[in-house]
Amino acid sequence: MCGRFVSTVGPADLVDLVNELRWDPAEVLAPSWNVAPTDPVPAVMQRVDRSTGELEHRFRPLRWGLVPSWSKDASGAARLINARSETVDQKPSFRRAFAARRCVIPADGYFEWRPVPAGDGRKAFKQPYYLTTGTTMLMAGLYEFWKDPAVPEDDPAAWLTTACILTRDATDSAGRVHDRMPVVIAPDDLALWLDPTVSDRSDLHHLLNLPADGEMAVRAVSTTVNRVGTNGPELLDRVEDPLGIADH
Repeated sequence: MCGRFVSTVGPADLVDLVNELRWDPAEVLAPSWNVAPTDPVPAVMQRVDRSTGELEHRFRPLRWGLVPSWSKDASGAARLINARSETVDQKPSFRRAFAARRCVIPADGYFEWRPVPAGDGRKAFKQPYYLTTGTTMLMAGLYEFWKDPAVPEDDPAAWLTTACILTRDATDSAGRVHDRMPVVIAPDDLALWLDPTVSDRSDLHHLLNLPADGEMAVRAVSTTVNRVGTNGPELLDRVEDPLGIADH
């Protein structure tokens, strides 16, 4: 968890949640109903404007899968898509980003899978479920800048900006499907979470333990979502639940 999610939210949809949000129209991503590791993901962060020296909220795409700044190469990014909130400030791969490079990744909801045993003439398989609060979920994330040592520093291709999603113990209905869930930042807590001058875990601890804003709805969906290349709103269509854990 979390290994796939849905994001159809653009920056214009976030202006009521994020004060004075700025973005480059050329960087706005198309909606995706099957975001997978190493895909570009939308993110909101707070950065210093080079021309004014002031902090500003920026919307920009990042590659999903964190590459720590000290990595020799980017090959491990697909493994670092999530970070456990309980230890994020201690792990070498995440602690620098946690201290100063926090972001939120807006999502409509996310997918999880549960194994279904063989029976009734069928083979064992993993049943996908879609979990959502029905509102935009601002998933807590971290981001990093990585410089490719093989490319000259003044070449834009030398720099890779990547992100991961923080997770926590699942609560309420989300716990029916998986024991982990994304950390979701409430709109009122955005200013604190995104502030790069706040680095002490004690100031952020309570944000890492808040449940999602609203009860999670759980829906069984087609195994078509298992194929990374598939996309479209039909992936969210409800199907019969073989385990009986989805909402009706």
